[in-house]
Amino acid sequence: MTQYGKRTVQFSVTPEEAPDLVRRIGEQMADGVITLEGRSIETDGFESVGISLKRTGDKLRARVKVKFPKRPGEVGDAGSDADDSDGDDD
Repeated sequence: MTQYGKRTVQFSVTPEEAPDLVRRIGEQMADGVITLEGRSIETDGFESVGISLKRTGDKLRARVKVKFPKRPGEVGDAGSDADDSDGDDD
């Protein structure tokens, strides 16, 4: 199945959990599916995978974003993806 747009999962982790999270994402990418917080994202045909960790007090906000090609005929970011749950413009 061809995927378009982007998929984002965002959640909190402790600083101690961060190294294992990044390792687990890499292992899951090798298997073709990233599963986090009960959401699965197939990585077949992805253009980019971004992992962001931002400090928020004593925790980290983890954000994993998988981008796929734009739909044929789509110009710019006008066709936003309903699965992009982080609410930002990127």
